[in-house]
Amino acid sequence: MNLGRRNRVKVEGGMSSMTDLVFLLLIFFIIMSTMAQKGVNVDLPSDNKTKVVDPTVTILNVGVTENNTYVLDENVDLEYQTFEEVEPIIIAKMAENPEEQKIKVSGDRNADYEYVFRLIAMAKRNGWNPILVFK
Repeated sequence: MNLGRRNRVKVEGGMSSMTDLVFLLLIFFIIMSTMAQKGVNVDLPSDNKTKVVDPTVTILNVGVTENNTYVLDENVDLEYQTFEEVEPIIIAKMAENPEEQKIKVSGDRNADYEYVFRLIAMAKRNGWNPILVFK
C-alpha cells in the first residue's frame, strides 16, 4: 500500500512570462531610441589663438548676466530685461550684413539656462551660426 503524496506542487518558475516581458521591453527601447530627438548643434570655439577674423562676417556678442538680463556687445550700461525686448534689436543688427552671420552667445555660470537656450533657438530659427561661450 502506497501512502505517499501523489499530488506534489512543482517549485519550478515559469520562464515563458519572463521572456515575454524581456521581449516587450526590447521593443519599447527600440521604438523610444528611434523617436529620441537629437540636440542642437552649436559651433563651440576652439583653443586656436591664431584664428583670423574675416571682416565681412558679422559677429554679434549677446550675453546673459547672472541676473538673467540680456547685454549686447558687452555693453553693461544697457541691459534688456526680457527676451521680447532684445529680440527685435538682435534681428535688426544681424540684418545689416546678411551674407554670413554668426552670433556669439555668452552666459554667466549663475544665469538660468533657459535664457541662453532662447538665444540659441532664435539663432537657429533665423539661420545664424551660434557660438556658445560660458564665463
